[in-house]
Amino acid sequence: MQHIDRELRGNRYPNCTRIAQHFEVSCKSIQRDIDFMREMLNAPIEYDSRKKGYFYREVWIFNPATFLDRQELEALAATSKILAQYRGTPYYDEISRGIEKIIQYLPFSCSGDALFEIYSFNNPATVNGVDQEHFTLLEQAIRNRQKVGMIYQTSSRQELTERIVQPYRLHYDQSAGTWYLIALCELRNEVRTFAVNRIQQPALTGEHFTIPDGFSINDYQEKAFHQTVGPNLCDIRIRFTPYQSQWIREHTWHPSQQIEEHNDGSLTIKLTVSALDAVKRWVMHYGTQAEVLEPKELREMVRQEAMEMGEMYKDVQS
Repeated sequence: MQHIDRELRGNRYPNCTRIAQHFEVSCKSIQRDIDFMREMLNAPIEYDSRKKGYFYREVWIFNPATFLDRQELEALAATSKILAQYRGTPYYDEISRGIEKIIQYLPFSCSGDALFEIYSFNNPATVNGVDQEHFTLLEQAIRNRQKVGMIYQTSSRQELTERIVQPYRLHYDQSAGTWYLIALCELRNEVRTFAVNRIQQPALTGEHFTIPDGFSINDYQEKAFHQTVGPNLCDIRIRFTPYQSQWIREHTWHPSQQIEEHNDGSLTIKLTVSALDAVKRWVMHYGTQAEVLEPKELREMVRQEAMEMGEMYKDVQS
């Protein structure tokens, strides 16, 4: 459309055939662009049958952003600042460039700052420790279905292990402010979730892979709790006190959750997940405001953790 505008302003009477040859596209594509300029941007384009080309019937300024009002443009500019949590990743660079390309056509300055006089946001968690070159390589591997060799530092034992993985998806956890890689780990022969900031020395192996037909990444993520997946699905029931329930019911903690309300204002939340250890850490966050009812294994895990905490503080005098 920029090219079409230059041709029209230069009184060169362009037509669909000539423009299509210039861009090596079909004439229909060019006709759609001209129709868009006419209908959406109100461009005064007309066709001169004698000169076999288009022209502007009056002076007109090409501004592809005119179909957005000022409030929408302010929101768009503010978006680039809100998305700062993705800084250091190709995703952030791509969307920032896209927004800048739109803003550069505006006839007025638009920074998005006006919205921040009305709304405020917590400073987003930054993507700590993520090497942009590593991130780009993983993105490329997912697009091209290529295996990746890497060294991974486990969170539990802080061990370094060499892995060959088949990368399926990059996933950003908003609550943790962390990027994860969902991939089939050939060392463990199962799908695992890897924190990207703990991946070292990733390299393409040159080998290709295919995702098994029966595997669903969405189903895999639904089994997870706080990005942790265990070997078996478990039905979990946790009762929260009336005081804590007022906040628990305001959030969706897992796609499988069901809430049972009680007459005293308390509630029982039911989940079906496979990561008991992750659920234990979540429950411990609420202290005596939450009680695990099922399964017995999780109840015992929380009891054991509470006993060890008691031992830690046994020197405190009442």
